[in-house]
Formats: sequence, C-alpha cells, structure tokens
Amino acid sequence: MTYKALNYKNHFWLLVALAVAFALRVYALGAQSLWNDEGNSVALASLSLEAIANSAARDIHPPLYYFLLHFWVLLAGQTEFAVRFLSVIAGVLVVALVFRIAYSVFGEEVAIIAAFLVALSPFQVYYSQEARMYIWVTLWSAVSVLAMAVMLKISDEGRVTRGEKKESSASLVTRHSSRVTHSLAWLLYIAATIAALYTQYFAASIVVAENGAFLIWLYLAWRDKRANIGHSVAFWVAAQAVVGLVVAPWYLSVRDQLASWPAISESLDLPTLLWRGLNVFSVGTTLEGAFAVVVSVVFGVLFLIGWRLTHSANANWGIATLVLWALAPVGVMYVISLSRPAYNPKLLLLATPAFYILAARGLAQPVTRHLALVTRPSFVICSFVILFGSVLSLNNYYFDLYYARDDYRTILETVDTDERAGDGILVDDKGQIDVVRYYWRGSQQLFLLPRMRPPDPAATRADVDDMLVKVQRLFAIYYATEQGDPQGIVETRLAEKAFKARDDWYGDVRLAVYGIAPAARGALSEVNAKVGDELALADSRVDSRQVNAGDILTLTLDWRAVSTPTARYKVFVHLLDANNQVIAQRDGEPIGDTRPTTTWRAGESIADNYGILIEPGTPPGEYTIEVGMYRADDGARLPISQGGQDIGDHLVLGAVVVK
Repeated sequence: MTYKALNYKNHFWLLVALAVAFALRVYALGAQSLWNDEGNSVALASLSLEAIANSAARDIHPPLYYFLLHFWVLLAGQTEFAVRFLSVIAGVLVVALVFRIAYSVFGEEVAIIAAFLVALSPFQVYYSQEARMYIWVTLWSAVSVLAMAVMLKISDEGRVTRGEKKESSASLVTRHSSRVTHSLAWLLYIAATIAALYTQYFAASIVVAENGAFLIWLYLAWRDKRANIGHSVAFWVAAQAVVGLVVAPWYLSVRDQLASWPAISESLDLPTLLWRGLNVFSVGTTLEGAFAVVVSVVFGVLFLIGWRLTHSANANWGIATLVLWALAPVGVMYVISLSRPAYNPKLLLLATPAFYILAARGLAQPVTRHLALVTRPSFVICSFVILFGSVLSLNNYYFDLYYARDDYRTILETVDTDERAGDGILVDDKGQIDVVRYYWRGSQQLFLLPRMRPPDPAATRADVDDMLVKVQRLFAIYYATEQGDPQGIVETRLAEKAFKARDDWYGDVRLAVYGIAPAARGALSEVNAKVGDELALADSRVDSRQVNAGDILTLTLDWRAVSTPTARYKVFVHLLDANNQVIAQRDGEPIGDTRPTTTWRAGESIADNYGILIEPGTPPGEYTIEVGMYRADDGARLPISQGGQDIGDHLVLGAVVVK
C-alpha cells in the first residue's frame, strides 16, 4: 500500500460522501421501535461496569460495546434516537476509513467511488441505525487493517544498511518520524484488534485474514530480499502475543458458554453461503426479487474485476489483503457451520469495507484521466444499477412496514392505552423482558413463562393455570417460541383454558389478547348444525353477561368430526350491530390456532374457545353473535344445515348487551 497526501478535490468528495452517509444514517433514526436485542443493549448499558461484564459473560457478545453505550447514554439519554446515534458515529467513520484505505491502495478514483458505495450501502445504513455492536466491530476491524498496512509499509521503507553513506540531517529526521509513526501504528493495531475482539467474537475472522496477509507480505519481502524482515516479524509476533494475552482470559472464561450455544440457521453449502453474503452486501436485507439478483450480479462481477493484479508488489499485497478481508469471515462462518450452522448476515458486516473497495476498483476500471466518467457506458450503467438498487432497498427500509423492526413500541402502547384492573402481560422469552420494560408504562402484572429452558411440561402448565387465576385479561407477547417453547406448552394451555380474542403480528413478534373466565359464563346450548360435509357443531356456550366496552366476550364451540377432515378450515366469530354490520370479530383455526382441522379424526369432539374484544368506544346496545367456517386456502365459506334445512353460510348463536 502506498500513501499520498489528499488534495483539495479529494477532501471535497470525501466530505460529500460523509455528508451523504450521515444524512442516510440519521434520517428517521428514532422512527422505528427498539427491537428485542436493542432493548437488551439499553438495559445492559444502564448497569454498572462490573454488572455489564458479568452479564456479557453469560451472553454471546463481549462487553466493550455495552461499556461504550453505558457512558454514551449518560450524556445523550435513552431515547431511541440517542441510543442509536452511537452507531451512526461508527457508521460515518467507516466511510472515512474506507476512503483512506482505498486511496492508499488504488488512488483517488477508487477511493471516491468506494466511499460512496459504503455511504449508500443499505446493509451499512441498517446496522448504523441499530443500537448493537455490529457496525462498531466493523469500524475496529477497519482501523486494525489500516494500522497493519501502515506498520508494514513503514517497515518496507528504506533503512541505512552497512556500506551506505552517512545520512543527512533531513534523512535522520525522516527516519525518526517513520519510527514514531511505525510505533504508533503498532500500538493502534494492538488497540483496535483488542477492541474488535472485545466487541464481537466473530472479529477473530479478521485476525485470521490479517495473519494471512502478513504471511503474503513476508513471502514478498523474502522474495525481494528486503532489509529488516526480522524486525518486522518481531513486531508482528509481539503484537499477536499482546493481543492474545489481553483477550485470552475473557475468551477462556466464556468458552463453555460459546461452545454450548445452539445452531442459529439451517445448514448451508458454500455456494449458497457465498451467494447470500453477496446479496446482503449488495442490496441489504430489504430488497428481494429479480432486480435484487441483478444488482448482486453486478456487484459480484465488479468485485472479481477488482482482484486484477498490477505490476506493483505493494499494490498486489494490498489487493490480496482486501480479498482475504472480504472472504475470510465467510470462510470462517462456513467452517463453523460444518458442525453448528451459524449463518447470520450481520456477522459478515465487518467484511464489507474490503468488498466495497474491490467493487469500487472494478467499477473504476473504465475510468482514465483522458475521458470523463460520464462518457464510459459500462461505468454509467453499473453505477445506475447500484444506485437504483440502493434507493429501492433504503426506501423499503425506511417506509415499508414489512421490513420494519419488531414493533414493541406499538405493542406496549396497545397494552397500556386501555389498561384496566385485572390485566396481565405474559412474556414468553426472557430476552424480551428488557425491551418490554423499556416501553411499558402501565401497572399490569408481568409474567415470564416458561420459567426454564427446556420447559418442563407439567410445571409449565401449572404455572399457566396459576397465572390465569390472577388476571381477567391477558396480553401475551410471543417471540421465538420455537426456541423457548418448541412444544408450544404455554400457548396450548392458554388455548384450552382461556379465550383468544386477538392475534396480530408486529414484525417477528406477536401480540395475542385473551379473555379469562374462571367459571362458565352462560348455559350450554344444543346446536346440532352440520357444517360442510365433514364437521358438525354440537353445542355452544355464549357469554350471557351484560358487558362494557373493553370487555372480552367468551364463547365455546363444541365441534364433532363427522368424518376425517380433508382440508384446513378457519372459524369466524362476528359481533353484528342492528344493521348487521360487523363491529368485532375473531378469525382463527380451532383451539387458539393450535389444532388445524387436518389433525382431527372421525368421531373426535373438540372444545373450542373464542374471545370477542369489545373495542373501547363501542356504542351501548344489543349485538348479535354469528359463527361459521371457511376454507383456509381460498376463503370459501362452508354451507350450514340445521334440522335437515339449509340455513346459509353462518349460524346465529345469540345476542349480547353492551352497556
């Protein structure tokens, strides 16, 4: 790598790239809710440094980011904007470092393009707006690589050897300055590498890449018979030893925790892993479809073009370093995944600076000093594809709720808005507790079930039963149930004992609302209606109370399978006003969506509970309850007959008075 002073032109374009990066990263920074892991970040940051270290030792992330956030929130506060702004700082600094590294290897055109690729990168923007450590480990990794390059470059610079004339005073000053710079770079390398390793465990992949790059440098130095190779080797080995001594105590203390962590993805072969990495590097996680493939292919081709070697050994070493930096993390992830699948795109964020620099070099290949950029068709076409892909992906990220983070803020606003005596909140995973408490403003009883992993079925069912005698309405927040409660013990027990009135998704988290009826509300009524050709509704129990707005009506339907159902059917329960307009409803599969009709057997009887939430503001009066069934695949309602007579596609079960 070579180092040249920045001129005014380059300063200008760097400032433009930094301004674009800052604008994209700060835009709508607090618009989305904190999600699960961000809530954990804020909760940990509010602890003492000792408590942070103890908690991190039981988690899968080292403590350094939480230490930084601890001091940051003391200054900036704990709003969504404030806690995420720390990541904005790191994200903008990454752009500056990419410019510096690219400029030192390839010159001004590549550096300018690389800075803009990072500034516009949806993948980088996303994690620069998240209160987590991933953009910070990317920053530390970039500092570490740059410091390594400076250190080894200065080692290559001329030193006085035996037989040379005595140096001039100016030369002595230059040598002294180089030694100081070399020492500072050596210390910076150690500090940045330690910081990266104490920020995220996957930073070890960067150390792998750097040692590979050093071995290549060592070979080139030996081949070219450079002086003072031993001096450089000594400094490098000493740096690795210092880093190892500083991080080893922590890593040894958490080795069992890391070894016991389960797989986090499905198994992937290497080509699939490479493609997925290329895709998220190119368009982030918020663009899908054919155009996303086009952008990824363009980026992939440019990335490979960026590998083209030159006649300069130093430049070729820089290229090799960038290739290792970009690919070593993917390789490490693949090796780990051979025994425990570990694909998660955010872990690869630390490899993106090298990817964008090499892609920028590929994009700059048609550029010459004698031809304006805009006259090169390949440059214009590729630039347009990349820019349009970034705009589409960022637009989805900012404005499309499908790609939004889990919306705990809206969930807790919903729970707290109409709080009443007897309300309870169930959290099904302890990892959610922190973000729930961040947004929770009410005084409802809070329950965490199941209490253990893996859950004990009998104990968990007993815990659910104990909870139900303490509440009248229950708001259940479900997240990652396949990990915390893979058998669905909690939700199945609630389906049997409570009356689900609502079940809505807010990203990857779900809010279910249940009514609780410790005693039967209303008499059991015989129905004897045939529903379709395979099912019958034998009896029903309709809530006979006079209710208020905000109450949950309870309804039990006793189904019987006339024959084994051949399709999945959903039940609808409607509350109709005097004009037969639906003012409340509950649609779902039987027994709280836990018993699809395809699991029923001929002759089986099913007791099926439903709740109907009377929304606040519902006018007083008498309302009619109707039920029916429809096919889950096409929505076609099933015909209903009673006493041998066809009565349509719905059945009126009774009426209720809202006070």
